[in-house]
Amino acid sequence: MKIRIREVHFNSQIYIHSAYSNSLIIIFIILMSSGAFLRFIAYATTPEVPDDKGVIVYNYNGVQRKVYNPLFVAIGGLKYYSEYEDHGDKQSKQYFINTADWLINNAKDKGEYSLWEYDFPWSSYGWISPPYSSALAQAQGLKVLVLAHNLTGNEKYLNEANKTLHSFLIDYDEGGVVSNEEDGTGEGESSTFLHLLAKPGFKKLYPLNGHTQSLLLLWDYYQQTQDPLVKTIFDKGIKWLRDNLWKYDTGSWSYYDQMENLASTDYHTAQIAQLRNLYEITGEYTLKEYSDRFDKYKRSQPLD
Repeated sequence: MKIRIREVHFNSQIYIHSAYSNSLIIIFIILMSSGAFLRFIAYATTPEVPDDKGVIVYNYNGVQRKVYNPLFVAIGGLKYYSEYEDHGDKQSKQYFINTADWLINNAKDKGEYSLWEYDFPWSSYGWISPPYSSALAQAQGLKVLVLAHNLTGNEKYLNEANKTLHSFLIDYDEGGVVSNEEDGTGEGESSTFLHLLAKPGFKKLYPLNGHTQSLLLLWDYYQQTQDPLVKTIFDKGIKWLRDNLWKYDTGSWSYYDQMENLASTDYHTAQIAQLRNLYEITGEYTLKEYSDRFDKYKRSQPLD
């Protein structure tokens, strides 16, 4: 499967990896010469299987079998949007709208906010039973919804985007996708971590790349909407990185999470690129410091 998607407005290249299968997704973002858009190219070893409306289903060939993974549904929708924008393909346009409608119809209404809950077990960390949710899926879905609103003018997409956004205000333990944390002094502002996997009652894992990639997607959403709430969430997420990046530094490599799991080479490379891009957006020197440090670790490793 190969996906090319016009997407976010930041520099260089990013890697996104699936946390919901044993297969790897890598998404390269290449700056377009116009500077107006960046292009996603995703590679996955797991086959996509569109349903009769074009909404992406994934066949994991295991316990899960064919399932709707909200993150992959959104990525598939962005593929359709790209095909429609590039070639005027009417079927791709309809499949994109069908994908946006799927996101609306399958969002779980929690009152003040909504979530895309996963309904199949996650094989990592000793098999995690559903339901669970993901800040990364929430952020990726926001992109689909705002594009659907721009394309159709239908307010239902923007209304759902607003409810999705409010999941970033709800604490992990209360059913949301973030942890709001004090800086320990009792005097500073709180910071926010965006969880790749959120399940109340389950231990918090703190994967770094899920947080950084979600921040990059939120920044793109802010660029399009200028919603000050998004900027507040983004700024608190950056503060969390400034206060906590040291926890991911082993002295010779990076941790993937705060469970003392070392990042694979691919994840380590992703974290370098994501931190560099966030530095280019914010000018926060700590992000550059760790991006450079992790890059130095990588370059010092012996060649295979």
